[in-house]
Amino acid sequence: MSSPDPQDRPKKAKDDLDHGPEPGSLEATNFWDVIYGRRSVRRFRSDPIPRELTDKVMHAGIWAPSSCNYQMWDVVAVDDPELNAELAQLSTQMGNAPVNLVISYGRDFSEEGSANIQSASAMIQNMSLAAHALGLGTFWITQMGDNEKLRERVGLPYDRLVIAVLALGYPDKDGTRAPGRRPLERVTHYNQYAGEPIPSSTNPADWTPQLLALYQRARVLNGLRHNKPRAWEVRALETMLEQLVPEGIEKVEDDGQAQHWLDVLPCNGILTERLSRERKGYHFDIVERSPEVAAFVAKRTRPRANPFGWPESAQDEDFPAPEAGKYDVVSCLFRLEDIAPGDRSALIADMHSWLRPGGRLILGYVSRKSFHQTTESLRKRRGGPGGVEYVLSPDPNIGPFEALAPKEVEGMVRGAGFAIEQSIGLQAVPQAEEIEFRTRNFSGRTKKVVGLIAGTLAAFEKLPGLQKTRGRFRFLAARKA
Repeated sequence: MSSPDPQDRPKKAKDDLDHGPEPGSLEATNFWDVIYGRRSVRRFRSDPIPRELTDKVMHAGIWAPSSCNYQMWDVVAVDDPELNAELAQLSTQMGNAPVNLVISYGRDFSEEGSANIQSASAMIQNMSLAAHALGLGTFWITQMGDNEKLRERVGLPYDRLVIAVLALGYPDKDGTRAPGRRPLERVTHYNQYAGEPIPSSTNPADWTPQLLALYQRARVLNGLRHNKPRAWEVRALETMLEQLVPEGIEKVEDDGQAQHWLDVLPCNGILTERLSRERKGYHFDIVERSPEVAAFVAKRTRPRANPFGWPESAQDEDFPAPEAGKYDVVSCLFRLEDIAPGDRSALIADMHSWLRPGGRLILGYVSRKSFHQTTESLRKRRGGPGGVEYVLSPDPNIGPFEALAPKEVEGMVRGAGFAIEQSIGLQAVPQAEEIEFRTRNFSGRTKKVVGLIAGTLAAFEKLPGLQKTRGRFRFLAARKA
């Protein structure tokens, strides 16, 4: 694909308007290949982008539709490495590509119906497609830190409202397929809506098991970004294993002598993978809401886990329920929180049935009596991002989430016929790694202030009894009689 070089364009027409490339001057490009081949790129090569290509991308952008054809957009292409390094201090997402396109629109133009944002978004889409056609990659950045500081740093006047940033560069890897999409028949309708929407609510009571299964399947199989464990969560898991399941570290020579461990609703399998690595003396199976997610998780264990289904509506001949009375250990880690309250007791009762007599239940959850509730309240009060995607649950977030009251959890466990043997609390204050992660897009000054607060909080964590009563991560071990 080619277009006139901006440096070689003829003199401006008398009407001072851009009338686009001359007919027939562009190389043929398959439109559908561009549509279906474009993807978001998060890792770029450091190679600089010739300004001729950057101009072509922006030129495609100004030919997008805009509200009332006002075209009140302005784009600043930042290709100065030093300036881009400064922008990365506002948001680390602006530190990945050799070019950052800062897209703005008239602050007081077309605000009704957010038409200004819609217009700028159409421009960004055009530029993303043009970049792909030119062999470049893009990443649409909405987390820009302080967008007013960003506006000032690139010299945009106050009446320009920064809408987003489009990172532009050569992809670090070629040929990676874009994530799949929800099926057309699930999201399109003629004349009247006839579907069942996935809730945006963080309240588990608003989600049916079928919708939760559908959402988690899409998140896990279609490119869940946070697919690596977080350091503070790994530390909590390892501490739990040391205290509640100290045995099973060494692999047994005869697999037939291995004990059996069932991990319940692991979803992304991050913790299951860690469990199977740390406790090689067990053979792991998993139970999930859909066979696709179950198969995804099963691949993360060595040897590969057997997949099973829950609840009854998810089961069929090829995806049966786990065998009753088979397992030495059944674990459910941070998944009671996304289940509707009325279904939690039923799941615990099912876990009781899957255990052999004398087997143990290992349950992990986020305590309502911890700092979790406070941080959620502060985030909402200060206008932080909301919705199911941003609830501050253990990463990655894969659905609705509510912290649980320890007394209620222990009551459900005892009600199912378990005898609770041990209970521990961990991380009564935010950990240094988590604070660094949560504030990664903050300004340098704010990070320093938060760091000082974190250092002060760390001293309080050593107070006697604080972990047990106020620990964010709660784990209990219960025995089946």
